[in-house]
Amino acid sequence: MVIHQTRASTRLAAKARAATSSVTVTPSPKKKPKVQHNDNNVLVASSSSSSPPKIERRTLFQHDDDTKVREKVQNLIQSSIRICSSSSSSGSSIKTETMGGWCLVDGLTHCMTASDGILQEMIETHGPPDFLKNYLQTGKTSTRGKHEDGYQSFRSLCRTVASQQLAGPAANKIWARFLGVVGASPSDTTNLTPQSILSIIDNGDVEDDLREPAGLSNAKCNCIIALSEAFNDGELSDSILSSAPDEEVYQKLQQVKGIGPWTVDMFLLFECHRQNILPIGDLAVRNGTSILWKVNGKGKGGAVCPKKNKDEIELCHEPFAPYRSISTYYMYKLVDKRETKKDVKGSKT
Repeated sequence: MVIHQTRASTRLAAKARAATSSVTVTPSPKKKPKVQHNDNNVLVASSSSSSPPKIERRTLFQHDDDTKVREKVQNLIQSSIRICSSSSSSGSSIKTETMGGWCLVDGLTHCMTASDGILQEMIETHGPPDFLKNYLQTGKTSTRGKHEDGYQSFRSLCRTVASQQLAGPAANKIWARFLGVVGASPSDTTNLTPQSILSIIDNGDVEDDLREPAGLSNAKCNCIIALSEAFNDGELSDSILSSAPDEEVYQKLQQVKGIGPWTVDMFLLFECHRQNILPIGDLAVRNGTSILWKVNGKGKGGAVCPKKNKDEIELCHEPFAPYRSISTYYMYKLVDKRETKKDVKGSKT
């Protein structure tokens, strides 16, 4: 099995690592941290940065040279996709470019060694991020229909809105109910379009024909209707959202009533595969960061606060830039692992 990478991609990764290794941080305890980008788009702290949080490090960490790390990552991707795909063979090839246009080998290689290799064990244990692995296998994200009709972003946003504040099984159930209203299913979302939602509004009753059978709250239902109108009127589209930089996507989507930063973060991370997304507003990301780096929560009851702990969370993930989407993913895995242990322990008592 062969992994396709370009020489330019390898050289770019080498330059990024060289630039990162030459950066020194001189913190000052009196001022809030200021973050800037170097020429390779790697986040570095300026000399006026505040003291970083007290992070528990592995002082004896050692890693192989970059070539060996890349080979390890390539083998990890090969084995994980080979296991998941019965049609794979030793002669087949794997393209490692994500939907966002960046190379998964570059990202995982960087994150394996960043921050004293604190994510290395998790990456080796869990393998590449599932949503990226699935894309490399199928060429599609989980919400895409069978045909490229310009509404893939719409479907992804609808799922994110419908799933807000729900755990995995409950979110999947609501998503299936919602799709059933428009004659779609989780395995084929093609019939979910702005027009199919608006036709229900035009020809029926919102409460009886959409909100109640889909199991949506009033706020979620109204948000999905507003999204349908924005896509139907051409204010939003796949092409607009896929080509716009992150900040412009935040600005455009948050004009839709009911969509906030968390929804945009999830869309950019899981649908667009943007490489440097750190959703501080996500509870699991905050909790995972707290567990891994021993961040003391400044919120009520000792909880990690998205506002009061914002600087500390950003500093913890700073070494993983410009691939913070990868460090974000493993925060979810860390929390899932912790919850699984609690469930097993509880079942034994």
